[in-house]
Amino acid sequence: MSSTDFEVATMPKLTVPFHHHPLSSYTFNYYSESCFLCSDIDLYTRNKFTSIGYHCTDCGMKLHKECVDRHFLIRPFLCNHILKIFPITSTCGSKLTYFFPFLSSDCIDDDSCHFCQSELTSFFARCTICNINVDQKCFFALPPLTISKPKHHKHSLTLLLRLVTFTCNACGVEDDRNPHVCLECNLMVHKDCIENLPRVISINRHDHRISHTFHMGEREGDWECGVCRKTINWVYGGYKCARCPSYAVHSRCATREEVWDGLELEDVPEEEEEIEEPFKVINEKGDIVHFSHEDHILRLDENYVTDDANMRCRCCILAINGDPCYRCVECDFILHEACANLPRKKRHLLHNHKLTLSLPDSYLDCGACEIYTNGFIYECLHEDCKSNTIQYDVRCSSVSEPFHHDLHQHPLYFTLQSSRRCQACNKEIEDNPLNCTVCDEYSLCMRCATLPRKVKHRCDDHFLSLCQGVGNASGDLWCDICETKTDPSVCYYTCDECGLSLHIDCVLGDLYYMKLGHLEPDVEICPNNGATRPLCARCGFRCRFPFFYRVTKEQPALYACSIKSCSPKDYS
Repeated sequence: MSSTDFEVATMPKLTVPFHHHPLSSYTFNYYSESCFLCSDIDLYTRNKFTSIGYHCTDCGMKLHKECVDRHFLIRPFLCNHILKIFPITSTCGSKLTYFFPFLSSDCIDDDSCHFCQSELTSFFARCTICNINVDQKCFFALPPLTISKPKHHKHSLTLLLRLVTFTCNACGVEDDRNPHVCLECNLMVHKDCIENLPRVISINRHDHRISHTFHMGEREGDWECGVCRKTINWVYGGYKCARCPSYAVHSRCATREEVWDGLELEDVPEEEEEIEEPFKVINEKGDIVHFSHEDHILRLDENYVTDDANMRCRCCILAINGDPCYRCVECDFILHEACANLPRKKRHLLHNHKLTLSLPDSYLDCGACEIYTNGFIYECLHEDCKSNTIQYDVRCSSVSEPFHHDLHQHPLYFTLQSSRRCQACNKEIEDNPLNCTVCDEYSLCMRCATLPRKVKHRCDDHFLSLCQGVGNASGDLWCDICETKTDPSVCYYTCDECGLSLHIDCVLGDLYYMKLGHLEPDVEICPNNGATRPLCARCGFRCRFPFFYRVTKEQPALYACSIKSCSPKDYS
């Protein structure tokens, strides 16, 4: 007889507090049998145990000897008290009911694990003295009593195993359990904060690195978070910029996925990045060669005025409208001065990696405003984003904080709040809302925030401007393009002199940000400025938008007034 068989044969019967029948000694088969107490634990952990255990001859329940010893009589838990096992039996209103040995059923207020705060299932261990519950996984993977991170804090921190309300000195967030404390420095810190908060990082809200501190310190005026724009309590921790004395960010805001690229930079030397200029100045007149048009020379015209509403910038695809621009001396290529100066690489609030200015191969929809364009774009070329294309048009990529808009009196910020409704179009905003920190309910979606402030349209001789509200008109507002009502609660285009009110979509359509000319060999984008508007082959109505498709693959040619409803791919 082996020593294991002898030990099993000589083990006395056992009674456990959560089971009504006595348990007999037993030898486990790991491949076909599991222990009631550690059945949810990974196989590697279970295989550390011997095959010696107990089983119930009446109901078949099996237990490892190590599990029984660990849970009941062999050693105290971290709190120096013996824990007991309580299986879940039923519910008591909104609370879970557990079986207590030698007592009637009772209800416990806290139905989550003290450590991971997961909902308790199956069974759990409980210290009835400390009033804490420990689920199965946390009991087998006990948290460390002390944490030593010399780079983050010079002293070791000790786990305080209590239900106690505290505010973490590292992140400034209030919690109610398991602080790690430093008695010498009077600190109370989350375990995750001391282990996982990076020391030095770069974020897409700021040009310099920022460093973590446990104490922001007093200053004249409140600290304002550079992400959520709320006040930072100077007593607790956060991130500060060594170069900009007034810039600070909440710890939790700075390490959000949308803000931080995930890199710890504490031991990485900071090097001045070489700036790649978008153009080269080639003579004393200020003529340039732009990276997007290297074959010809561009010349600045600060007073370029044209009546051609279709003379549009190749970068942002907006009309020139008398703004300073660079014109090609040999062809019709033209860029706004501001567009010509856009940097080749930049950090932006929309993404946590640096973006690169590029020329797209075809048209695409912007990742921020979801509007189609084939103008210049900013895209992410980082290794982590190769499988998930990140592309924004230059209009959205040029939005910066604070953002000022004609429709609102206060500046707007990317505060990372979600589930907001745009006050300009009254639609739900799924991503990237611009929010007012003064008017809590005011938000703009990126589409409305980047609408052209002034446009020309064939229905009026004057510039049209954005408006919201009744304005100079009285009674119902009617769109002169589609001849239906205009809702004054959403933004629309108006002429201050003529009193027109025009739907945004009627004035722009969804081809407004597309270059005129051939989009594909058999597809051409044309201005809708003829004496007769073409008949759309898909919707059956006269095209009312300022631009339309002309599909020459078919004879006679087919016309389509919208990408969304009339894609050229439908004719392939």
